[in-house]
Amino acid sequence: MMLELQLDSPCVMVIDDVPETRMLLRDMLEEMGFLSVIEASNGRDALEKLKSKPAHLILCDHVMEEMSGLDLLSQLRNHPYLVDIPFIVVSAVGDVPVIETALDLGADDYLTKPVSFQLLRRKVSDVFRRRCA
Repeated sequence: MMLELQLDSPCVMVIDDVPETRMLLRDMLEEMGFLSVIEASNGRDALEKLKSKPAHLILCDHVMEEMSGLDLLSQLRNHPYLVDIPFIVVSAVGDVPVIETALDLGADDYLTKPVSFQLLRRKVSDVFRRRCA
């Protein structure tokens, strides 16, 4: 079942230092109906790519070299043009203090790996529904 999208052609950015994880998330997003998926290998790479191609949603790992997902989230929430991009942390780290920190920094949701297609679809749909309400 395709996710009904409110935007004409939403772009999703997937940020993870493991190429296989990026590919898996890309495949899931494409199955949901997203036609434009940008990949980044860490927070710094993501910031550079966001300068030229803004995203309508970010799925981001937490633990990465150069810039962690939470560091990226903090920078985005303090950036005048990128502050409102919905941000879902997708991480193998499931510790409550880390999840609370992510949500306190402004993450829209937090998923622990491995991610099921059904749960990802529901979380993405929920984020867009809340943002469009």
